[in-house]
Amino acid sequence: MLIASPRLRRAGLVATLLAAAALGALASQLLRAQAPLSASWTGWLNGGLEDYAAADGQWNSGDNAVQVALPGNRALWLFNDSYYGPVGDDGTVRPGTPLVRNMLLLTSGSGDSFRVIRTITGPPAGGVPAAPVPPVAGSPDRSWAWPDGGIVTGNSVQAIYTVFAPEGPDPFDYVPVANEVVTMPLASLARPSSYVITPAGFGPASLTAACGQAGQAGGAGCVQWGVGLVNATSCPRGLAACTYVYGEMWPSPGASSRTLVVAVAPRGSLADPGTWWYDTAAGWSRSPSGLAAPLGRGSSFGVGSVYRLPGGGYVVLGSSPADGIVAWYAPDPGLSGARFARLFSAPGSRGVPGFLAYQAHIAPAYSRGASVVIGFSVNSFAHDRACLNYAPYYDVAAYQPEFYSVILPGDAAAAARAGGPRPLPPPRLRPFRPGARPAPPARAWSSGSCP
Repeated sequence: MLIASPRLRRAGLVATLLAAAALGALASQLLRAQAPLSASWTGWLNGGLEDYAAADGQWNSGDNAVQVALPGNRALWLFNDSYYGPVGDDGTVRPGTPLVRNMLLLTSGSGDSFRVIRTITGPPAGGVPAAPVPPVAGSPDRSWAWPDGGIVTGNSVQAIYTVFAPEGPDPFDYVPVANEVVTMPLASLARPSSYVITPAGFGPASLTAACGQAGQAGGAGCVQWGVGLVNATSCPRGLAACTYVYGEMWPSPGASSRTLVVAVAPRGSLADPGTWWYDTAAGWSRSPSGLAAPLGRGSSFGVGSVYRLPGGGYVVLGSSPADGIVAWYAPDPGLSGARFARLFSAPGSRGVPGFLAYQAHIAPAYSRGASVVIGFSVNSFAHDRACLNYAPYYDVAAYQPEFYSVILPGDAAAAARAGGPRPLPPPRLRPFRPGARPAPPARAWSSGSCP
């Protein structure tokens, strides 16, 4: 962030100011040029979450880990699938531990003052906690809601969730069928009964429209809105203040590429879909048909965050199976003229069979200027002969997010000069007592279907 100089009180300081401005411009150029592309393990954050999971018997692991910075040095974490229950002394999780489709964590502080305040779930049913955020009313049977992003608006957090529904028998046969804005009052974040859920984006008419089916490929019902949220004053259609809403358009069945698309809402109006404008091939429109693709069409790049850089530019952070943690740099929030950069290669598997790293996000509560904390999800779908997944049952750390402190390059050219992608240093995970966790050869694990 640029800090304005105090007002001059003496005319004789004009020359000093000009000299300082020149030095400031030079310092800015040096900052952009050095682009160290270094990363260090954020021990206080990783260790704090690991200790909480091991000691409290509530949230113990999960993916996505979207963070919303709150007033009062607090943060709200929006997780996708998460496991709820105790962790053994050897780092394993008991078979039958409930998986909750979405879960929240409330934390405070940073560094030595960091602590988890509480796990937030819905009311339990049969001893299993419910998800705090259900699918919007009218969603298809067996659907669920996963968070995309959130932002503080007035006295509430407004978070966008996508409703997914199964499309076939395989666990990965699911598609987005609706978006919803969840308004969470800051005064009652721990009480999901106080949340207000509103259909958003393409509205309730598309709740039964399966993405990728005949007539639906590339349609409005195929967009997972909210993967990035940015407040701005550079707004289309004469809006004085707005929130840019970034989404990913899902492809037809069997395809893996997605396309980033953009919408804007007047500041504070995320929950009113009638006020949204959409970036289309014909310009800004009230209709989400013919959406433009500022980063190009069809990519394996998955958006994780959109972040404003100190110089006024924007970086779209994400992950790619082939390239690790990657980014697009753009001069404006509409992402015109964006340029691609590879930042960090995918982390090592540290002996976890079927290891995956995905969903890279910037944690805004711990990020200032170009100095940011980046987190990403890790997982494994390898399973043993009893169809028990490696993550998290045999090693809870194999499903806990990992966080690194990073100084972002100022732009794509600076990232290229730094010679990316750079390898991430190995994690320093919480030690557990050896026990039930096996040290198996690769042939003992399978990623195929279970009986």
